[in-house]
Amino acid sequence: MFKKISKIQNLGVFHNFSGAALPEFAPFNLIYGWNYSGKTTLSRMFRCLENGQHHPDYTNASFSLEEMDGTIHDQRFAHPCIVRVFNEDFRKDNLLWDEADGFNPIFLLGSENIDLTNDLNEKESKHAALVIERDEAGQEVKKREAVISKAETDCATQISKELPVGRFIKTSLRPIFAEWNGVLPPELDVETLKTARAKVSAEQKQPIKNLSLNLEAIDEIWKRAVGHLTEEIGSSETISRLVDHPEIGVWVEEGHSLHKDKDHCEFCEAPLSPERLKALNEHFSDEFGRLKSKVTIAVSEIEKRIVDISPVDYPQSAFYVDYQDEHSGIWKELDQTTAHLNNSLQKLIEALNQKKSNPFEKIQFDVEAPNLEPVKLALEKARSLILKNNDRTEQFSKERDAAIETLKRHYASEAMRRIDRFKLLAEIQEHKAVQQSASNSLTALEAEILSLQAQLSQANKGAVAINDTLVRFFGKADLQVKVTQDDKYVLMRGSQQARNLSEGERTAIAFCYFVTKLQENGNELANTVVYIDDPISSLDSHHLLHINAFIRDTFYKFDPTANPKHTCLAKQLFVSTHNYEFFHLTWDWMSKMKREHSSAFLIERTDANGLICSHIIECPDAIKLYRSEYLFLFHQLSAYQDAPSSDPQVIFNLGNMARRFIEGYLAFKLFEHVNVDSKLDQIITDPVNCERARKFMHFYSHTLNRAGGMRLPDMSEAQAVVTLLLDAVRNHDPIHYGAMAATR
Repeated sequence: MFKKISKIQNLGVFHNFSGAALPEFAPFNLIYGWNYSGKTTLSRMFRCLENGQHHPDYTNASFSLEEMDGTIHDQRFAHPCIVRVFNEDFRKDNLLWDEADGFNPIFLLGSENIDLTNDLNEKESKHAALVIERDEAGQEVKKREAVISKAETDCATQISKELPVGRFIKTSLRPIFAEWNGVLPPELDVETLKTARAKVSAEQKQPIKNLSLNLEAIDEIWKRAVGHLTEEIGSSETISRLVDHPEIGVWVEEGHSLHKDKDHCEFCEAPLSPERLKALNEHFSDEFGRLKSKVTIAVSEIEKRIVDISPVDYPQSAFYVDYQDEHSGIWKELDQTTAHLNNSLQKLIEALNQKKSNPFEKIQFDVEAPNLEPVKLALEKARSLILKNNDRTEQFSKERDAAIETLKRHYASEAMRRIDRFKLLAEIQEHKAVQQSASNSLTALEAEILSLQAQLSQANKGAVAINDTLVRFFGKADLQVKVTQDDKYVLMRGSQQARNLSEGERTAIAFCYFVTKLQENGNELANTVVYIDDPISSLDSHHLLHINAFIRDTFYKFDPTANPKHTCLAKQLFVSTHNYEFFHLTWDWMSKMKREHSSAFLIERTDANGLICSHIIECPDAIKLYRSEYLFLFHQLSAYQDAPSSDPQVIFNLGNMARRFIEGYLAFKLFEHVNVDSKLDQIITDPVNCERARKFMHFYSHTLNRAGGMRLPDMSEAQAVVTLLLDAVRNHDPIHYGAMAATR
């Protein structure tokens, strides 16, 4: 049983309704609303639950109803429920009044078919369970396939964006998946992944020349050069001043070579004595020259071993991106080791130059011979990197393609690892097996059900059942159903086929057919929620009484000895009507129950900010207590006169209520049944006020006019006209007015 309507959105005039403030539904529920207020729209929401699908006019509608046990029924139709709705849609779907075929066959169960019925119920229950099992398995399959499909699409999109592969879609991944043979490959380590990405993003580099350093015989040269530093000249005929002052000695040595075979000084032109020349020759002896020559040669040999690596020839940018970090480390090591070597060699060169300046001086040199192994190791690393870089250049296209394939497989494996692809595939196969098994069982079971239904579907029994219902309704066998030779129904009036049925008869017969169908296929009324929308549309008063009694007899049972005394024979009953008299006829017997057994509601159609929308509220006491719609309208207008409001939802209905109230008064007072204009001046004698009231009632009476809903009367104008109309009735018939006022 439904407890409440939580919400209705985008369903006709129900734009955004919330039922949070409504009292809970009862077993018996009566709903009142004027025409076009939204009653039929509300019934269509219940019919959506009956059919398990959206109404074609409201495909975007959403709604939510809660059962007493907390079960939620909404537009997803996840939980089946037994609901039967009588409304205009039911009539269109089931009765073809203008066709000779009559309406769709029905069948009811007879006592002789109990065994067949039990068997059918059992098979239908099993069928329902199998349908759920099949559909749930199918949903599980779709859910997992959707996960895999999305992961594949996302992976293909990533590959297309990050790799130069052109058009790449999820089906392009199939060859990669086939390589795995059901087992995901291991993850790539960070360095491998980094290298592959660098190869893909790199540009092809130019070949780099090989790096060559002259490290030949450094140990031997070093040892020989250090020996020269302590070597002494054997001559004892040295000039002490030149030894003590090597800078003078260098100057004199240069001048000595210039004065060979000269007898005068080229500087001062003084004569050179033979004694002085002899002393200089002995000082700058052959041994002196040989030692100085050896020192000069040593300096030259060492200078050739000074390492000078041009940064222009080996810049970091000349190497591929994934080698540049390695280049940075190697060249740093190479710079450090060669700098240490150069420093040692430079110190030795300085010492040799000092020796060269004064060959007679013994130079103390305690610098250790350089260790060449770090230099050689760094040099080997540099040469290896250059070779590797040049090989990359030669194999660039091949390695780039291989890197692309590596990354494609990496992206694919990572995407499938995140969703656990092979686990999902195994689960899909399991659910497909369940789905196929249920489908096979359903095929066999449906054939059995069709056979049982064929045995139970006997048109003559259906005709007997609906004819019995028609007799119950009309109290006589006036209209009857006849079965044709091809098992179709026609309506008969006596011995003649019924023609030109009145609207009241059509509605009554449709309702009788609806009640009969409540019992078809073994359906239990006690398990069925029944919604009846406007069962007395266009009926005369005789049919109005008939259908009220018929509804009461069909769905209500009173037993003074039982507890509870009042019983709803359906699971729950909803009746909606626009007819004020029918509302009170029905409420007359519903209201005798306690509040938990019966409830009454009102559907209001209002205009807020130019948007016409409907809301369900608890039925006001003014409607429930008085049987006259005329009196209800008086109460509404009087209430507005007492407490005027600028709320559009209040002002919106004033024109319509004023017109209907005045029409009612003029009808019984002056027997005016055509329009409000012809005799309005008899109760409002002032022509200006009469025209003012007439304009207000016509202009703002917009029950059927949506555009009119965009026009709201000014609050002061509405207050003035309502007061004018009520004063007119009071002045015209003060006794009548006083009687109405006394009911407030």
